[in-house]
Amino acid sequence: MVAFRVSKNKNYTTINNTGLRDERLTWKAKGILVYILSLPDDWVFYMEEIAKHSKDGIASLKAGMKELKECGYVKRFPIKGEDGKIHKWETIIYEVPQVEKPQVEILPMENLPVENELLLSTNIPSTNNTNSAQKKSLRKNVSESYSDEFEQLWKIYPKRIDKKQGYKSFKAANKKHSFEIILFGVKGYGDYIKRNGTETKFVKHASTFFNNECYLEYVEQPKPPVQNEPRVATNFSIDNLLD
Repeated sequence: MVAFRVSKNKNYTTINNTGLRDERLTWKAKGILVYILSLPDDWVFYMEEIAKHSKDGIASLKAGMKELKECGYVKRFPIKGEDGKIHKWETIIYEVPQVEKPQVEILPMENLPVENELLLSTNIPSTNNTNSAQKKSLRKNVSESYSDEFEQLWKIYPKRIDKKQGYKSFKAANKKHSFEIILFGVKGYGDYIKRNGTETKFVKHASTFFNNECYLEYVEQPKPPVQNEPRVATNFSIDNLLD
């Protein structure tokens, strides 16, 4: 086999090798990642502009960006105005994939088992056994009491882990947005997971999905009315690649 060596003395880029060594990525996705990382940090670019620098075309560029997003190299964040509404989306490209860490539930002290609890009343007739069982049963019923709306979401959510924390995050999200919007977002996310065959370990936890308002990204946006006036071609932001 012929060995190839590269000689470079100027006009080169230094980046992290993680993306280049990631076997989950295709060569196309790796090339797109390296190209974007070679640009200045404050560089503003558009889909049509990037497509001009390769013969693959916009469709290939879009597929590569979708792949990078699925593997954690691309993240989108909503930018809200003073009115509290989303005005635009900001896209960040990472050299290292951002993988969500699994959440560990910390039990309150009152739920932890205590050994030799009956030694406190060994000389006095007591009903502590009955009362303790009733208290544990009551705490269990309270902790497992979820709203019907959340139960509906939980049945269709693609990663049902840490239900208690997910319910807490859902209640906070439901104060900001209607249940219908959250429901449509969960359904859209589930369809996205199935369509792309995303591995379970890369699926967001329910608490993260609700806390970061990720459901807004997967709500189908209404189509604008058809205009009779002639349309003018414009450049589209790279954020449109990830809709």
